Amino acid sequence: MLQPRTWSKSILLGLVFCLKAFTVDAKDPPPFEPKITVGVRDRAAVPPGILAEAERTASSIFRQAGLQVELVNCGPGTENVQAAVPCKTSQFPNCLQLTIMPGSTNFSRSTLGVAYLDPEGFGCYAEVFFEPAEDLPRQLLQVQLGMLLGHVMAHEIAHLLLGTNSHSDTGIMRAHWHPEDLELAKRSRLLFTPAQAGTMRERVARGLRAAANGAVAPSSGTS
Repeated sequence: MLQPRTWSKSILLGLVFCLKAFTVDAKDPPPFEPKITVGVRDRAAVPPGILAEAERTASSIFRQAGLQVELVNCGPGTENVQAAVPCKTSQFPNCLQLTIMPGSTNFSRSTLGVAYLDPEGFGCYAEVFFEPAEDLPRQLLQVQLGMLLGHVMAHEIAHLLLGTNSHSDTGIMRAHWHPEDLELAKRSRLLFTPAQAGTMRERVARGLRAAANGAVAPSSGTS
């Protein structure tokens, strides 16, 4: 178990390849790229208030990186015209899919999420594991569960936007989060580096240009 003062184990946020199965205070973010939608499927029965806070947190983190990311709930009762496209379509980079699972049967208990990429570094699907996240705020720094979950969601969505080798030594894309990272998250300062923000914006713009020119977007398809 993770301890509030000294840790024998750190939080792991995973990145998996398919077919095998600085912290920065961004005061003047660049202009937004066209909107990215992420269909969110809750398989863990997350309380609505916590899920709403998580989605707001994730969107805010991306906004500070100059990206407009809208998370759309795709659960029962949301099968309306507005939600139909983001919930049923998966296409890089503008339509991604995120599933919140209770836990993982393939990874350690400390793993909070995973993103799936093909060998070329493209993907549309990520998962977040709720129960490991739920265990942490009661022990560590009084971080609100919705805020923590939102940071995990942003981390995994960013793997899809950044591509391969997207973990970093500092900031939200660290592979293992330590107590100081949770303290930054609590103060809304666990963010993307300028380089990461630039890479995401560039890959999004390139993918949208390719789609506009009639090219088949990587990892496109329906869920």
